[in-house]
Amino acid sequence: MRAVIWLTAAFAIFYGGYWAVGSRAVLQGTETALADLRAEGLADFGSVTLKGFPSRFDLTVERPVLSNADESLLWSAPTVQIYALSYRPHHIITVLPGEQTLRFGRETLALISDDLRASAVFGIDPDLPLKRAQSVGTSLDLTSDQGWGAQAREARLAIREGANATEQELGAEVFDLSISGYPAELLAEADLPTGGGHLRLDAVLDLDKPLDRHIPAAPARITSADIRAAELTWGTVRMNGSGRIEITDAGQPEGRIALTIHDWRAALPLATALGLIRPETAPTMEKALDQLAQLGGRPELTLPLVFSGGWMSLGPVPLGPAPRF
Repeated sequence: MRAVIWLTAAFAIFYGGYWAVGSRAVLQGTETALADLRAEGLADFGSVTLKGFPSRFDLTVERPVLSNADESLLWSAPTVQIYALSYRPHHIITVLPGEQTLRFGRETLALISDDLRASAVFGIDPDLPLKRAQSVGTSLDLTSDQGWGAQAREARLAIREGANATEQELGAEVFDLSISGYPAELLAEADLPTGGGHLRLDAVLDLDKPLDRHIPAAPARITSADIRAAELTWGTVRMNGSGRIEITDAGQPEGRIALTIHDWRAALPLATALGLIRPETAPTMEKALDQLAQLGGRPELTLPLVFSGGWMSLGPVPLGPAPRF
């Protein structure tokens, strides 16, 4: 019995020492990394504290701010909490606050959620390569200062390393998506609902560098995307797509995605309201699309979404400049 007591005490002392050394390393490493990012103009933060003895490392960062060099992209929050089991420090769980702020160029977005958390597993390597990560949020409310908003009952995002360090498998899904503000007015004009939407994406991304600890200072760029499945359901309109897109050095997408649109006639008024089709040509366009659907022998319409030379088009319908990546 005495031997058991001595062994237990020795283990407790050893584990307590391990936690003290490990917690000090985690805290100093975090403060150093944030200070380096602050010096480069990529981050700011308030206090950093660590608790969780004896089984966890519970890290809290007050007033975190992350941005790119020119601050055209920026994220901030009142606080962020990061947890890791002391015996598995490479597997972390992040709990995000109920209110966050994002900025894209001149547009500022406010994100409110009931619960939003993420987990990530990193490789045991000095560069900390990302092996897999996932995020789940509920009761999400996104509001823009440009007069629009989006709400969702639940959103899921997952990514994991593929066949090599620069290949990432991506999955995303949004449930009960609704739109408010100016976009909702366009949906109402097209006799489409403003809520009840569902989105799903299954894709494989090729990057020009691995996702690791160097990413904040040198973000990875997408070089190609293999869209295995892209789905949108909005009222009676359903769209399914798959294809491959290559991204040029200038950030222009090149390639095509085969889209199948169910109840495309219901979507046609929305395309007109968005200015993609001129009102005076809408009847002619509807007849042309109807003939294409009949050639396919099915009520749904199958068309290629083509990206070429900096422009995009859906079958015979030009959609305008393509987005840059």
